[in-house]
Amino acid sequence: MKRETYSLTFLSTLILFVAVVLTGSAQTLRGKVTDSKTNDPLPGVSVTVEGTTQGVSTDSQGNYSLPLQAGNFRVQYSFVGYTTQTRNVSMGSSGATLDVALVENTLTLSDVVVVGSRSTQIRSNVETVAPVDVISSRELQSTGQIEPTQMINLVAPSFNSARQTVADGTDHIDPATLRGLGPDQVLVLLNGKRRHNQALINVNGTVGRGSVGTDLNTIPAAAIERIEVLREGASSQYGSDAISGVVNVVLKKDTGTTANLHLGQFYEGDGRNAQLGLYHGFRIGKLGVIGAAADLRFREGTNRAGTYTGPVYVNWNVSRRTINGVQESEEDWIANRTNLYNQDEALIAQNNFSRENNMQIGNSAVNNFGGMLNGSLKIAPKTQLYFSGILNYRQGRGAGFYRYPFQTNQVITELYPNGFLPEINSTIWDRSVMVGANGELGNGWRWDLSTVYGGNSFRFDITNTNNASLDSLRQNSPTEFYAGTLKFNQNTTDLGISKDFGSQIGLKSFNIAGGLTYRIDNYQIEPGEEASWRNYAPSRGKAAGAQVFPGFQPANAVNESRTIFGAYLDLETDLTERLLIDLAGRYENYSDFGGNLAGKFSTRYKFADFFSLRGTVANGFRAPSIHQRYFSAISTVFVSVPGQGLQPRQQGTFPNASPVAQAFGIPSLTAEKSTNYSLGFTSQPLPNISITVDAYNIDIRDRIVLTGQFQRPPATGTPTPAQIQTAKILDEAGQTDVSAAVFFTNAVNTRTQGIDLVASGDYRVAGGSLTVTLAGNINRTWVRGQPKVSATLPYEVFGNVLFDRQEEGRLERAQPRNKFTLGAVYRLGKFGTNIRVTRYGEVKTQDPNNAALDEQFSAKAITDLSVNYQINRFLQATVGANNLFDVYPDKMKATRYPTPSDPTSLDNTSFGRFVYSRNATQFGFNGGYYFVSLAARF
Repeated sequence: MKRETYSLTFLSTLILFVAVVLTGSAQTLRGKVTDSKTNDPLPGVSVTVEGTTQGVSTDSQGNYSLPLQAGNFRVQYSFVGYTTQTRNVSMGSSGATLDVALVENTLTLSDVVVVGSRSTQIRSNVETVAPVDVISSRELQSTGQIEPTQMINLVAPSFNSARQTVADGTDHIDPATLRGLGPDQVLVLLNGKRRHNQALINVNGTVGRGSVGTDLNTIPAAAIERIEVLREGASSQYGSDAISGVVNVVLKKDTGTTANLHLGQFYEGDGRNAQLGLYHGFRIGKLGVIGAAADLRFREGTNRAGTYTGPVYVNWNVSRRTINGVQESEEDWIANRTNLYNQDEALIAQNNFSRENNMQIGNSAVNNFGGMLNGSLKIAPKTQLYFSGILNYRQGRGAGFYRYPFQTNQVITELYPNGFLPEINSTIWDRSVMVGANGELGNGWRWDLSTVYGGNSFRFDITNTNNASLDSLRQNSPTEFYAGTLKFNQNTTDLGISKDFGSQIGLKSFNIAGGLTYRIDNYQIEPGEEASWRNYAPSRGKAAGAQVFPGFQPANAVNESRTIFGAYLDLETDLTERLLIDLAGRYENYSDFGGNLAGKFSTRYKFADFFSLRGTVANGFRAPSIHQRYFSAISTVFVSVPGQGLQPRQQGTFPNASPVAQAFGIPSLTAEKSTNYSLGFTSQPLPNISITVDAYNIDIRDRIVLTGQFQRPPATGTPTPAQIQTAKILDEAGQTDVSAAVFFTNAVNTRTQGIDLVASGDYRVAGGSLTVTLAGNINRTWVRGQPKVSATLPYEVFGNVLFDRQEEGRLERAQPRNKFTLGAVYRLGKFGTNIRVTRYGEVKTQDPNNAALDEQFSAKAITDLSVNYQINRFLQATVGANNLFDVYPDKMKATRYPTPSDPTSLDNTSFGRFVYSRNATQFGFNGGYYFVSLAARF
């Protein structure tokens, strides 16, 4: 793998060097963009050249610098809330200077879109063939959030992300989804280039269970110029993963300095946040601009745990005893439970044990440090060198389930006489480097060559815990363990060419683009120290490894690579002034499973200047991630046991090629395949109002899921045929310490249907400017047909195990089926205010076996409010509150937990510890949050 990477990098460097030697003199268009009324500089104005892919943004002082070769150009200046201006520019040998004053009025400025098209035509988001949300850095900062994932969640209605809790590593990385699909069915780009995935695979009971997403929070918020969200399947353009859409993060690359300071905390008094974001862009003579950013985030944990009502020192929640072959009477059973309960209560009082907050249920504590470098240099009249790099370091601390003293198979009581709350400490490194060059040949062909390296690692250190099988060491038993590291590395090299033949054939545009891609994926699991996973006393029934997260074993260690080759062809043309057509096709071949072909046909017809129809028919795919193919682990999970609440299980996750998977008849993974249909319209009924509505249908075949648990028979009760067969297979495979097994498999087909709505208007009100936006998404996903099983796993025996009710509910109902946001931004002089009301639709959870334990949580509306004041030319202060009215989701209703006198239960709260659901979340359950921030521009 290293040899291939080095060869590829050498080839890329050689080609770039050839481009560098073509250097010559470059001319620069310079100027300043100001407000025509106040003469104040306007930062962030988009300056683009029609007919090319060139463009920059103004810096904090409104200045811009755009390298151009000699000739005549049309340059467009656009900014939200101002009228777009287009100027003719003649570039001589000494360059040119052009200052522009933009007029603020009620005309809506549609954002210029880059993602989703390889044409040089400048199109706004109401002119594209597919729906795109363009989110500026100003909008991101106004959310009052400090992490990019949560920023996007508040301003993009089709985007969902909620922080997870008591979910191992997923506590430290926020899964994000688009249009209600999975985290791995949305592709993330950085400056238009594929961004690498995270190393962590989500294997706990969260949204996106079994998926591998991309960690957007590794990108410094201070480095982001804008984010483009393409709400359309785009596998034919960008390759695997783009089933639900594409998120393109565009980094800053302008001169000037900005600084942002954020301080806040939740109404409950915990969860304090602090962020410092810095950006500085400096000019490299006439060659170009390099931008650098740093981002420091400090996030305290939160806790919304309830009061624990279960056993602590003595387990009184026992089943009926059998004495001399006779089951005890109910009266004796209750008497025994009551006696044990009284013993437990006496010990609780004696040891002053608190039932309050002995769990950590809420946000994990995370400290994040990131840096960015991004720039471009004109190295020849028609050649540009561009580059970017990001380095991010994160430390996280989350907790698992409390281990109580009565759980002697998990607790060394000499070490922890009152039990303990084990902690998972994460160390996450993320790095990426991109270098490329683009330019134009003499005959009008444009070219772009780039190579990107990205890597992510996730280290697990477990503290405040024990390995119960080391109880012979008593107080000297270790309490901290290194549990292993996950790593993912990716190297992608792209070569693209394009040319617009429109002027040659009498059309406004006829852009043809094609390209080649070569990618290498590498996935590694490094085992933890021996004591983190070994069972030193298997004959005594002690749990193996570090409690909360047994380490990766040498048998789990893996270092596997695969290669991917891709080729694409794209045609976009304005056949007439009214009709726009886009055709695209892409073929990719994976060394580990084969090839796939994706295609797309999109069109937009402009019936009038104020009304257009657009639609798409496409097929797409998502290749199984290399993580899903090779991940394996033995972990402690908690499952719902009738009458006993949540109980620990040693669960094995086995890869497809393992003997265990083959014994169960689990087939090798193959690609998910999708068919997308969409139809929508865009309208500007008045100059200051724009409306877009898009309906869509997404069918996914062979969707990859992480199965339910194939469990051994319980200690008591009658085993099912599936449990009997599971025990036989596990024993024959030598997995005697494993009580349950799960696998990745292409198990289900799904259909997703929905509608996206965005309507916005700009108005002059009381001498100020008012922007009102209504945005919404309605979607529904459902499973079609029965899960796919093998001859080894007959459906009538294993159907509800392979894909149980809980997993079905997670796909269909764990995310809101609708989300609407109504926002208003008002500016008057130095004052500004931003109010946003977001309504999250209802969500639902389903129990694996008992429908009586299903929960439904009603829709809720959250209000965010902030007020800002421009103190002087350089400094702005903002105060605000997210979730202003301190709204919480519904509490769980199944709260009938066992008592000594009533052994029956209908409990989802784990003896009262979980007040709110952790399996289906709309907006979290931390309550209101207030903040203050300062923004400086120099």
